[in-house]
Amino acid sequence: MKKIMNSLINWRTCAALSLLLAGLLVVLLVAPVMAEDDEGIMKVKLAKKPDPLAKNVEVSLDYLFEVLADRSLSFDTTRIQPMLDFVAGMQDDPKDIGPAKRFGGYGICLRKEVSTDLDSILRYFYNPDIPNYLLCPAVLRLSGWHPGSEFLSRKTGIWEELPNLTAPVLIRGREFEVNTPDSFAEAYYRYDLDRLIVLLKYNGKNVAISISRQDDESDVGRKGAILNDREWEYFYSGIEGLNKGMISWMDTFMYKSASVQVFVEHDADAPRSSVFLFKWLNAGWAGMNVVKRSHIYEGSLRYARSFSKIVESSILTPESVAEGLRSVIAMPVTKVDSVIEEYAKNFEIRFKDDPKLKKREYAKVIANGGYAKVLDADARRSVLALQKLKSMIGMDTLIEMEASPVAQAPVLVEDVSDVEAVQVEAMPEG
Repeated sequence: MKKIMNSLINWRTCAALSLLLAGLLVVLLVAPVMAEDDEGIMKVKLAKKPDPLAKNVEVSLDYLFEVLADRSLSFDTTRIQPMLDFVAGMQDDPKDIGPAKRFGGYGICLRKEVSTDLDSILRYFYNPDIPNYLLCPAVLRLSGWHPGSEFLSRKTGIWEELPNLTAPVLIRGREFEVNTPDSFAEAYYRYDLDRLIVLLKYNGKNVAISISRQDDESDVGRKGAILNDREWEYFYSGIEGLNKGMISWMDTFMYKSASVQVFVEHDADAPRSSVFLFKWLNAGWAGMNVVKRSHIYEGSLRYARSFSKIVESSILTPESVAEGLRSVIAMPVTKVDSVIEEYAKNFEIRFKDDPKLKKREYAKVIANGGYAKVLDADARRSVLALQKLKSMIGMDTLIEMEASPVAQAPVLVEDVSDVEAVQVEAMPEG
């Protein structure tokens, strides 16, 4: 009996040591990654110890999330007066101000001025005919409103509330999003958000506030690659994991995310508005958050750079973008499939020599136009919609979209039969 007990104790000791060693291994793998330079692709450094956000502004943010969560609460503008004062009066770069942790994640502040009025912003961002992923293509691959959202049941556009805005207007909805590869580990995720949009007057200025929160964790992260962020060129492998060296095998999730975005119209005639973003993110593996403030700020800068290019364009209008999208939606499935096959071939020609795609598992995905097989129906439409938008704004595209600029590359695919085959399950997404 004593021998049995000793064996049992030894087994438990070995099991405990194995778990400890596994934990240490994860730490050893993660530590070098977390120690990397935080400048990222946007080359911005944040203060290691940010200044705290004023407590009365924190209370205002708490109240906005309370209203988002509880439909029965009536909206009281006085409860967010400190936040409005802070946002509307801010002239400096707030990057080194740190909001308190929320939902298990760190937060950032970002401010951006845009040369447009609030009417135009709302016609772009909160137009049922224009999905958000077309307005910030550097950070969103796909997005849409779930059925039952108040946003979809409105008979008039949100912007039509502005001329007679005497009391706050609240609109609720639930959305899904798929992000572009993040700049930390180049993973992408699909997740749902609850959103509340508030229109109000502040000191005679038109203001729109968008509050969002992700409650349930995302689906598992998949490997992607940022090929050219300025040109909105990304790769989506369909393979689970991270595009990050020794930790590429890890199953990662976005556990929680939240944001408060405030649009303030300073001058409708100039026109001039400011966009202020508070954002929090909790993501990682095994329930552990590994997201730094620098990672969140990097993504927010990418967002601001792409959306300002859209809303400040002298070529685009909300109506022209909506019309361009309708042409994509109306395209028969057979036509979509044939154009996507052409896109996949040209994608291979353009990017097969990119260092990021020379990895064996990625090379196999794109070989012989095989990238088309990874793109499901929704992803195919989003590819075409983005190519259409790029053609309208005068950017280079990989396929011809009604006399748009096309990729400067031969139509025929070069022989890639010598690509080394590997056993990777790259399933169509969805």
